[in-house]
Amino acid sequence: MIEMRQIQVFLAVSELLNFSRAAEKIHLTQPTVSSHLKALERYLGAELLERGGREIRLTPAGELFLPYARRIYSLQERARQELSLYTGAASGTLEIGGSNTPGQYILPGVIGSFSRERQKVRITLRIGDSESIISQIGDGRLELGLVGTPAPAGDFISHECLGDELILVAGPATATGLPDKLTTAVLRKIPLIIREKGSATRRVTLSALRDIDIRGTGELNIVAEMGSVEAIRQALKNDLGAAIISDLAVGEDLANGALVRLELPGEPIRRNFYLVCDRNRKLSPLAEALSRFIIASRS
Repeated sequence: MIEMRQIQVFLAVSELLNFSRAAEKIHLTQPTVSSHLKALERYLGAELLERGGREIRLTPAGELFLPYARRIYSLQERARQELSLYTGAASGTLEIGGSNTPGQYILPGVIGSFSRERQKVRITLRIGDSESIISQIGDGRLELGLVGTPAPAGDFISHECLGDELILVAGPATATGLPDKLTTAVLRKIPLIIREKGSATRRVTLSALRDIDIRGTGELNIVAEMGSVEAIRQALKNDLGAAIISDLAVGEDLANGALVRLELPGEPIRRNFYLVCDRNRKLSPLAEALSRFIIASRS
């Protein structure tokens, strides 16, 4: 049977082509290095090195075996790292941030699935607008955040993952008399509820509206600004107006008739969310494991 120490010795000697320097590199004596190599050669039934005076070179068998040795050693190291990560992620506490939509409608389910296999893990979820979550990652209060906009590339890493569609919805009374598909002129007139400044939903919405020649909130009939998706949902169900809101937030309301979908002019407004971390901070094993879990859940 091949031992990992034998692989390590062979790789060191094949790299340095010198027994004494290889022994020094891997903290063994030169006789021990020679012993490991001879045992490996006996197992493989082939000489891997030509030993001629002070010169050492790989034999054809050694050249053939070298890429396999590298793969074996690399796989062993990767397995060690993965198990170390799993062990470190099996317990502990973690605070993660989420902007309003992913924080309310995506992360609770993801965290639940992640935690079911890790009974000793406790994860705290903070919800705020995208700017505040990114700020908390930057000042070290949070390790991870799932937000609606990528963070500045110089200081952060943003992984694009998951997504939703922003749709126009209203209460039945507000929708009465409106066409199923609105024109830009009609959209300018209907009472609209929008998210607060700093919200990624607001930025994405206003960017999409520019494509249909609406250049800002001054061209809309804004009746309220609200700081959460849930507040907007309740306002819509009380017929305060219409809103461009995530389809994740209103699926049940549309199904039971509490809200009505109206078709916006122009192309559908689709967006991705971004898993953000500090570029200069090494993630804890638990944060690294959750990060991989979220990215693997992308749709």
